[in-house]
Amino acid sequence: MAFATELLKYDPELIVGLIPCAKWDTTIQQWQKDLSEDTLYGSCLKRAYAASPMGEIKGILFFQGESDAFNPQADPSRTHFPNQWADKFITLVKDFRQDLGKPELPVVFAQIGTTTFKKKLSNWETVKAQQETVQLPATEMITTDDLALQDQVHFTTESYLIIGKRFARKFWKLTQR
Repeated sequence: MAFATELLKYDPELIVGLIPCAKWDTTIQQWQKDLSEDTLYGSCLKRAYAASPMGEIKGILFFQGESDAFNPQADPSRTHFPNQWADKFITLVKDFRQDLGKPELPVVFAQIGTTTFKKKLSNWETVKAQQETVQLPATEMITTDDLALQDQVHFTTESYLIIGKRFARKFWKLTQR
């Protein structure tokens, strides 16, 4: 809601609809293109198509990366790709743009912030560095490492409100070009 509220400050006549597709504890690999409704990608795409009669899809907000930072020995049940996060994210964005028929769809993503769980999340800085390398048209990154945490990786409510506002500012900047 902080995203929508902030956008309305730029243009009070906007109608803002949000299609939540979030799922905690996911890796970037789990977001890769698979059109099955049982996958993150397929489910998100289905929701976007279902919402499209209500209005035009204008952008994507994405915040993911914590699970990719796990030490593989601490989470052996999944394959992690901390060194390929940027490539996998770029592929994800290109796939969403293609499947939605919007090659210049604005995307704003958040870089993971800080953690107090460095031993278990040994690839944290690797994922952050990967996120900094993303270079795509109509794509911007927000930072979050200055915001307060409520636990080892999750932000406080106040911090999430700030994140929503940062998403809105970057999204507005992208859409006004």
